[in-house]
Parts: sequence; structure tokens; C-alpha cells
Amino acid sequence: MLGTFLSSLTKIMIGAYAYWRHTTPSKNQRVYFANHSSHLDTMAIWSSLEPELRKITRPVAAKDYWGKGGIRGIIAKDALNVVLIERSGNGEDDPLKPLYEALDQGDSLIIFPEGTRRYETEPTAFKSGLYHLSRRYPHVEYIPVYLANTRRSLPKGALLPLPVSCMATFGAPLEIDLEESKEEFLERARQAVIDLSKPEGALPQDSYNRRKLKRGKFRSPDRVNSNISEKATEDAVSTTVGQESHQVEVQPQGEKNV
Repeated sequence: MLGTFLSSLTKIMIGAYAYWRHTTPSKNQRVYFANHSSHLDTMAIWSSLEPELRKITRPVAAKDYWGKGGIRGIIAKDALNVVLIERSGNGEDDPLKPLYEALDQGDSLIIFPEGTRRYETEPTAFKSGLYHLSRRYPHVEYIPVYLANTRRSLPKGALLPLPVSCMATFGAPLEIDLEESKEEFLERARQAVIDLSKPEGALPQDSYNRRKLKRGKFRSPDRVNSNISEKATEDAVSTTVGQESHQVEVQPQGEKNV
């Protein structure tokens, strides 16, 4: 119930529209990985998913922020069912262990491989956690996601989001090559997110997408934007769920360059 309310509120405030550019919604086990520029990012992706997918998809968040109880703890546990991890990764256990446990039980995940919010147009270098997940769970679908306008809706220092329409663009699953080096994999994953920021028709895969559009299987940006009101408003929204997500990206013990 709380999750449904928060998702609806997010859609009212920022739209959180899903554009399935090179894939379709699926109950297949997935790891959604995206650029990270705003505290709204987690809710934008999670809310853009269909209700049956939200039930099996868990954001990854820092335990020291979301695990302290209070309203944040209620949202984390009862609404988002987040996977809590240690921010520092200095404990005795593998800091990725909670993610392993979630994937072992069949959950899908939402992660931000940059490790923290960035304010550049393109995502910066990815941390190694995504690579380690792909080596251990090569059967999972790794879906790149590009988030547009979340930073404009809730810029740094803002307390309330502005009514700017935000979109989550979903790409094709990454092909997993177990012989690929960590550096090559992470750069390829990063580029997959960057590619989704390019206009429709700029990518070879878009020709396949256009065929799907004719069959009504994908939603184009024009179809998504047709649902967005043309009337602008200068008033800030009075309610926000854009509290600091403190998304973190950690890696197994033994690696210092995170």
C-alpha cells in the first residue's frame, strides 16, 4: 500500500515515464543499472516499472542512512524493500553479500554503478560491483537505464522537486562474456547507458525498435511525451519523497580501487 502511494506520488510530481527503447518489460531476473545525478533517481526507476515488476525489484541503498529507523526506515523496509549494504565495505564479510542473497532468492535489483551522484551529462567511470555481479550471475539480464531530467527536477541543494517530466529509458540486456576483462566490461556497460541518451534513430538498434513500434510493443518518446501536459508551472510541489538515497557501490574484499 505504501509503495503504491509513493509510486503514484512520484508519477504525479515528475512523471517517471518508462521508455522501453530496446527491450520490453519482463519478469525475467534483472539488474537495472543507471546514471546517478539526483536523489530522485531510485524512485524514478522503481516507479516507472509496472506494479508486478515493482514487487520483485529491489533498490540497493546504504545501511547507515536507510537502516536507522524512522520514516526512512519505514520507506526502505515497507515500501521499497531495499537491499541494505555497508557504505564503507570494511567489514569482515563481502560487502556484496546482501546483493548475492537477493539475487539467489530471485529478486531483481536497481543499482547505480558510479557509486554516488554525479552532475555531468554522461556517467563517470563505473565501480567494480557490477562486474562482480555479472561474473557470479551471468544468467541474469543486465539492463542499462538512462535517466533524463531528474537532476533538473531536484538539483543539488533543493528540498522540493520541481514539476519537470522525467523519463527512464531502458536498453537491451548486455551480452555477458566471461572472458572479458573488468575494465572492458565496465566501459561497455557505461557506454550502453550513454548510448540511451542519444536521440531516436541514432543507434543501429533503433531500426529494430521501429519495427516493434509498428506492432505496438515499444513506446516511443513521442508517445510518452504525448501524455505530458504542455502547461508549465512555476510552483514547487508541496510533497517530496526525494530524500537522500545514498546509493553506494561497493566491491568484494581485496580490491582497494573502488
